[in-house]
Amino acid sequence: MRIAAVTILLLCALPFGSMADKPKVSHAMIQAMADSVDSHLREIWPLDPVEVIGVTQGAYVSGYGAVFVSELNLAPSPGISPFHKEITADELKRTHEKKLGKLPKLKTAMQQVLLSSAGSLDPVPSEEQIALAVTLFYWRGENRDGLPSQIVMHGQKRALVDILAGRADKATLATVLTTQEF
Repeated sequence: MRIAAVTILLLCALPFGSMADKPKVSHAMIQAMADSVDSHLREIWPLDPVEVIGVTQGAYVSGYGAVFVSELNLAPSPGISPFHKEITADELKRTHEKKLGKLPKLKTAMQQVLLSSAGSLDPVPSEEQIALAVTLFYWRGENRDGLPSQIVMHGQKRALVDILAGRADKATLATVLTTQEF
């Protein structure tokens, strides 16, 4: 009887022991970082703001890391309405040029978001990734030449924290991040 009781206690303790090895990344922590991403993206161009569509969503994927997904309209413009019945070729051209011009600064801002996220998400293991995907919004019929539909950046948390802490040169940021455009 005594052996059975000890065995049951040990079996009950087993799941709790294995949980101690897992990072404790809370939903509240991920949500706070997602809110920070929204704020950062809205503040890139204070005089000509982008439109954050919806809210940034974040998730922690055990074994991979923290992932944040956002959608932006880089150059909000008036759509079709009773007061603006059609979009002219000139408006389409200006919108396209504005979006092309904002891409480099968006990519730099995404790098900064990844750096600050890595510094704020302490429980994420250092070997895991911090990722940010930004989907770009387009109206139907808009010229998309030279513009991606989505930009995805991610990097190992350890490398990002080393840059943030000054243990690695900030000039190496582009080399520690993987950037894909779709």
